[in-house]
Amino acid sequence: MVGGLKPAAPKAEGFVRNVLRLTPFQERTMRMKKGFTLIELLIVVAIIAILAAIAVPNFLEAQTRSKVSRAKADIRSLATALESYAVDNNNFPPDITSVGGMQIGTGWYFYISHRLTTPVAYITSNMLTDPFRDRRTTLPPEYWRFRYVCYGMLPYYEVNGVPGNVSTVQGYRIGEAIYGKWRISSAGPDATAGPYPMNNDFARVLVLYDPTNGTVSGGDIVRSQRITDNYQPPY
Repeated sequence: MVGGLKPAAPKAEGFVRNVLRLTPFQERTMRMKKGFTLIELLIVVAIIAILAAIAVPNFLEAQTRSKVSRAKADIRSLATALESYAVDNNNFPPDITSVGGMQIGTGWYFYISHRLTTPVAYITSNMLTDPFRDRRTTLPPEYWRFRYVCYGMLPYYEVNGVPGNVSTVQGYRIGEAIYGKWRISSAGPDATAGPYPMNNDFARVLVLYDPTNGTVSGGDIVRSQRITDNYQPPY
């Protein structure tokens, strides 16, 4: 006691340092180990949620646009192979065939047959899968492919009927007037083929995919002998 006054109490930090004999490095370490408050944690979680709400939709949309580009590119490759086949054979491969696709039959409905690869390879593989149908069914991969309609089969179907009654001769007539001799289609971002007009006639597509309606919107991605990318035919 000096002059009747008590000495000042040591500051807490100095007291801790003196009692525990901490070095400056150990003091800094203790401060760094101090936890966050509940409010700080809630703020961090809220920021992460906001960023995720912005980033995830943009990522999904970019993924869809990528699949659309891939579908169009693969369809163009198949279209080139079809036209090359027609130059050599004066017709297009049938669209309703036995499994394996070499004969007209009731195994594969509306898929490009192996005639594009055997015996002459007009394309490396006719098993290109539709990115919007890939793994969306428990059926084998050959059923994940792009759909193909050959309107050049109309004369045969007029005489013999459409195998399996999966379409109508009238549907082929209407389709040929719109699309030409063939049509290849992807299910599109909604992953659903169609919709189709009267009686669910597969030989004609009612709605084509249009990205201006929204990246993930209804309609099929279609290319045909008469229709190229992003063209909506009159119905």
